Amino acid sequence: MTFWSILRQRCWGLVLVVAGVCVITFIISHLIPGDPARLLAGDRASDAIVENIRQHLGLDQPLYVQFYRYVSDLFHGDLGTSIRTGRPVLEELRIFFSATLELAFCALLLALLIGIPLGILSAVWRNRWLDPPTHVTGFYLLDALLEGNGEVFFNALQHLILPALTLAFVHLGIVARQIRSAMLEQLSEDYIRTARASGLSGWYIVLCYALPNALIPSITVLGLALGDLLYGAVLTETVFAWPGMGAWVVTSIQALDFPAVMGFAVVVSFAYVLVNLVVDLLYLWIDPRIGRGGGE
Repeated sequence: MTFWSILRQRCWGLVLVVAGVCVITFIISHLIPGDPARLLAGDRASDAIVENIRQHLGLDQPLYVQFYRYVSDLFHGDLGTSIRTGRPVLEELRIFFSATLELAFCALLLALLIGIPLGILSAVWRNRWLDPPTHVTGFYLLDALLEGNGEVFFNALQHLILPALTLAFVHLGIVARQIRSAMLEQLSEDYIRTARASGLSGWYIVLCYALPNALIPSITVLGLALGDLLYGAVLTETVFAWPGMGAWVVTSIQALDFPAVMGFAVVVSFAYVLVNLVVDLLYLWIDPRIGRGGGE
């Protein structure tokens, strides 16, 4: 497959995924028992006030009218207005998305820093004890560095370590196992035996010959891991009070803030498919033979 055919397929996939997410989240959000207008007005508000809020939010309209208006706004880049805060959902997501992405990247980095060496060692020393059984940018660390504020940097780092480690351990074993499997396959290839026969040192062969080739099939796992971390951050951010999208959407769910919940689902789904597109293009860039069906 060529670059453009992969891009065309993934773009269609992106449209279908986002469309499906829009329909499913809209239906689920409106099946949840409760009245967001009553929740917003408060228990002591009169029925007239609640009805005015409901009309203002458009909640008095039939569901198909509400869905049509939502999809129409979505095509214009409008994810709606948060019922809870009264601010545009896209603006709030822009604020919190960077913090979630920062957490996901740190968790993935930790998983790679620990998982890749474990995978390499368990492949090289297989069947031994180590081998496992069969709002500049919104990034707190980067913003602190850009401002030259060391105190804020270390404070953010202290708050980031525990949630990043928690998320990292979810995918650490997957990364290690994938690297191990790919390394074992590469270490049994003829070019490795030729390199050893040429007198090259064992670790030089492992790190400079086997590892780069072993990373190619692992790219898919790493790309999917990043997408999973964006979703998985919801619980972790809530537990560790990290100010990202996860904690924000949990608060929105509790307030029956339908536009915020649907906006979160659309943005994360878009990011997930986009990561898969990047993975496919990386495959094609690293090994052009994949695009030719493995020919030559």
